[in-house]
Amino acid sequence: MTKFINVTGILGAEPKVIKQVPPMLYIPIITVDGQTLHCLVVQHALDFLYRARAGAKIAVYRHYNQRHQFVINKYFVQAQVS
Repeated sequence: MTKFINVTGILGAEPKVIKQVPPMLYIPIITVDGQTLHCLVVQHALDFLYRARAGAKIAVYRHYNQRHQFVINKYFVQAQVS
């Protein structure tokens, strides 16, 4: 059974492209308690790459895959003011 987890925090660095087809991104998230989580984005990865910047506030809904990696299913990036 898949266990889903909600996490909020700050995007620790710019998203990095791991794989181009299908698009896969790596992102570090720094939670509100200071823990760094290493996550993968596969669903809507190009949209995430467009919206997310380092230091942005982020909320994610994620789960562990078979390799015990955090995979993000849904996300919300707070709009940044330039």
